Amino acid sequence: MIRPARPLAPGDSVAKAVRLMRARGLPALPVAEGGRLIGMVHEVDLAGIAAEPEAGPATRTWPVIRIARPIDLIVGENYLLRGLGPRLAEPHSEAVPVIGADGRYLGLLLRRDILAALYGEPLVPPIAGLATPFGVHLTTGALRAGAGDLALAATGAALMIINLLAGGIVYGILQAVNHIASTTGLLAVAARLPVGVIVALRSLQLVLFLVLLRFSPLTRVHAAEHMVVHAIEEGEDLTLEKVRAMARVHPRCGTNLMALLILLIIALQLFDSLGQRVDETASVLATFAIVVIVALTWRRLGAGLQRWVTTRPPSDRQLQRAIEVGESLLARIASRPSAPASVLRRIWNAGFLQVMTGFVVTFALAEYAVPWLAGL
Repeated sequence: MIRPARPLAPGDSVAKAVRLMRARGLPALPVAEGGRLIGMVHEVDLAGIAAEPEAGPATRTWPVIRIARPIDLIVGENYLLRGLGPRLAEPHSEAVPVIGADGRYLGLLLRRDILAALYGEPLVPPIAGLATPFGVHLTTGALRAGAGDLALAATGAALMIINLLAGGIVYGILQAVNHIASTTGLLAVAARLPVGVIVALRSLQLVLFLVLLRFSPLTRVHAAEHMVVHAIEEGEDLTLEKVRAMARVHPRCGTNLMALLILLIIALQLFDSLGQRVDETASVLATFAIVVIVALTWRRLGAGLQRWVTTRPPSDRQLQRAIEVGESLLARIASRPSAPASVLRRIWNAGFLQVMTGFVVTFALAEYAVPWLAGL
């Protein structure tokens, strides 16, 4: 709940204070000198100065110590929040500095966060999620709820199966062309196809993959996951009516990054299939071009991919199941608001390792069972 906020120096300008408050989303910042807190600069005071008739460009360069107020309230890191209740209605109580047992400044407690805690509404950290064939997986990194590890692996397996189906259709087309060529007395064309034709076939495989993914059940669960996360982040009640009104596209879509990774894998398969048809320099340049395009356009690609491929409007039943997972995660956050988690734990809870494991294992098993997959 403590918000890290590096204090201003007494000589820092008013313009810098305004810039930092906006960047950090804070209503006030402390001023410190020699490690000792000496005042607070409040947004409301800055607004008052800007509204004065004599305010002008010169106020930008004022040192913040000129407008800093004395600090009326400082609390220790183990201070009981309920004791702050009577002070929250006081002017300039929107941010309270927190110090450790050694007197070291730790950060700020915001009035909105204190009120949320007093009313039993825990501070919710950013939530990530994934869709699986067995429901939604949600996590804060430290805590998780919903689908388990096997369900996450099943997502990777499902994505690989869709990829193999798309590849199988392309392989069938090639076999049909070879059959026609052999029955008409022509040379087998598969080994003599020009690069442009092979690129077209691989592009067809990609299109087929996206079409098959679009109509898979995963896309509805994926949309339900996004809509519940949106509702939580906007502070809405987790009801069908509220969640149904949320957007399907989310700017922090982890599954979308996974989809882009799969597209890159398909592109690498394309280069591998070309073999000696293109020289090494052309292959490297093509790979570099793909990486650059994805790096420069990933946000737009991501939004479009979510809107037209990886999400579809979910059913009320799917939304309700996702809501139950969201409520379960919120309950765990409330019971363990400061749950610790190592970096490895956070990586595991994110679910990408499990998804990739299912993806790779499914391909390995399929390649062993069906030899022609090596040519895809």
